[in-house]
Amino acid sequence: MKISRECYLCIYTQTLNLTKRLNLDEEKASEILRGVAKIISKYSLDVTPPEIAAEVYEFISETTGIEDPFSKEKEAAVKEALRFKNILEKRLENSEDRIFDACKIAVAGNVIDLGVNQEYDLKKEIESIFEIDFKHNDYDEFKNRLDKAQSIVYLGDNAGENVFDEVLISELKKKVKKIYYFTRGKPIINDITLRDLDGLEIMRLAEVVDSGVPTPGFHLKFAGENAKQLFYEADIVISKGMGNFECLFGECQREVFYLFKVKCEVVARACKAGVGDYVFLKNDK
Repeated sequence: MKISRECYLCIYTQTLNLTKRLNLDEEKASEILRGVAKIISKYSLDVTPPEIAAEVYEFISETTGIEDPFSKEKEAAVKEALRFKNILEKRLENSEDRIFDACKIAVAGNVIDLGVNQEYDLKKEIESIFEIDFKHNDYDEFKNRLDKAQSIVYLGDNAGENVFDEVLISELKKKVKKIYYFTRGKPIINDITLRDLDGLEIMRLAEVVDSGVPTPGFHLKFAGENAKQLFYEADIVISKGMGNFECLFGECQREVFYLFKVKCEVVARACKAGVGDYVFLKNDK
């Protein structure tokens, strides 16, 4: 998905918000904002938004000396998500279609996004998640693919969201022999990295793969060779979150099932949905 004019302002606003979150003084904040403006000005409309974000956040880390500016927020998000996990798993016990309802649980976690949202209400999201309707719902086609699948690549998104992914992956493991769970190659916003998963159940449920990407989304241009091979050879790819959608939609030359909550107008236009909608969307090759 190529960048739109609104994306420039979004990335710059993210930068401003981060300088406030880090409590930077005026001089350091000004240095970062001026530097980010120069970075953004280099890019035309033929790139994806996460490509620009990667350079921006790398510059911020180098300028502040903080490798992972969202480390505390990520840790807190995982702890909060774990509080709800057992409750959600119990609600699955009476489900008529456990995989479909597990998809709803997984997408509930997609509200945890500190790139677009500075605040979110996970409890509120969870309370209504089983009543939602997907704006685009290609679940039936997904289920047909699942009946024949031997392997799944599951593209993770944000820290905390991974706890809800575990619920869905637990159900998928009853149908599929091999599941690969992809993380980012380095800290970027509040996206999940291998380090953030230490001690969590996902390490037992799936083969966790460090994708190598420095972008807030699985961008094939930066992915490691092993990750690329697994991505293209998997019977099914599940792409969680907007960042992965922005990197792959219309760009990857393979079928992907996108599962996320729409949080901005640019993505809403791309997937023909509204801000706040949930989508379970299959793209064509």
